[in-house]
Amino acid sequence: MSPIAAIRLIFFLDGLIIAKWLPHLPDIQAQLGLDIGQLGLALAALPLGIMASLPLVGTLVTSRMSERAAIRLTFAWLALTSILPGLAWDLPSFAVALFFYGSGIAGVEVAMNATADAVETRLGKRIMSSCHGLWSVGNLAGAALGSLALSFHLEANVTLTVAAPVLMAVAYLSTGQLARTPISSAPGPALTLPDLPLLLLCLLPFCACVLEGAMADWAAVYLRTEHGAQAALTGAGFGIFAAIMAGTRLTGDRLIDRLGPVFLARCCGVSGLLGLTVIWAAPNVWTALLGFALMGFAASLIFPISVTAAARQPGRSSAMNIAALSLICFSGYVIGPPVVGFIAGLVGLRTALACLIPFAIGVLLLAPRVQPKVSVQVT
Repeated sequence: MSPIAAIRLIFFLDGLIIAKWLPHLPDIQAQLGLDIGQLGLALAALPLGIMASLPLVGTLVTSRMSERAAIRLTFAWLALTSILPGLAWDLPSFAVALFFYGSGIAGVEVAMNATADAVETRLGKRIMSSCHGLWSVGNLAGAALGSLALSFHLEANVTLTVAAPVLMAVAYLSTGQLARTPISSAPGPALTLPDLPLLLLCLLPFCACVLEGAMADWAAVYLRTEHGAQAALTGAGFGIFAAIMAGTRLTGDRLIDRLGPVFLARCCGVSGLLGLTVIWAAPNVWTALLGFALMGFAASLIFPISVTAAARQPGRSSAMNIAALSLICFSGYVIGPPVVGFIAGLVGLRTALACLIPFAIGVLLLAPRVQPKVSVQVT
């Protein structure tokens, strides 16, 4: 398998393995006897595991290893930790399982993005956006497989345990053609703060991630509470959002080559402004769905464009920069939904979503930060 096909497959498998356990979550909640508050407390351990691990991953794994070894090691850890939520027996064990699962997600996040950038640079072909598009497709496939398992009355401990070695084997066998040379020859210190140019770049996908997290968590609630959508339509908002985002990412490499990353980042910012305005002013469900489609485009290309720009920032290894960017971006997913919920409790959900407009403006203003720079490899 060629290096490009291999890293694209890893993105797909990562999206699949992250999503495949989610349909089992209600059953796990029932088996452990957790109320909604306890479930929310346990689920907080997953982002904590990711955020605690990201600052270390760039140095301790990726920067010291080859592309092939980094992908194989981090994916094996992700596959093994993905079993743990299905094996939990009470609230503390479930939270610990999710924390370690988060560490697995963090490892692959840095390894696959650093490898995608290295392959992209070595072969002179843009692939980052399509890789992230396949990650989104993997999410849909994982959710479908989890639902299929439930239709056969298979419990989480069975499906997760069976799936892990299969996915691990596929990842191992597909990565034989990845480079055996180190991704970076000098890892540098494990914990370093990003410099100002990198920090400003990281704020761009942070704004986009706030928007994406809010759409994921509140689209269905908005359609039900603000427009009285029936059950068949409540999921359509996020469904359209996710489909537009995945489709744009799959074609994004050609768009970036043709139009440039800065122009497309600005287009995403404008689309976010229009989308949030439409959602705020929508008189009916169908108009609101147009707003969610615009938000899907707004969230689509910012992260893959930013990963490429961060990997090529001078002065530090690509893995260190990607780890810093991922940490800051992921905090956007964590912060966005509860902030919207808090504001909605004061002024209503429609107005709360409109309050996200400054983040769309942030995307527009920070778009020039993704202007390509000449990379200086750390030696």
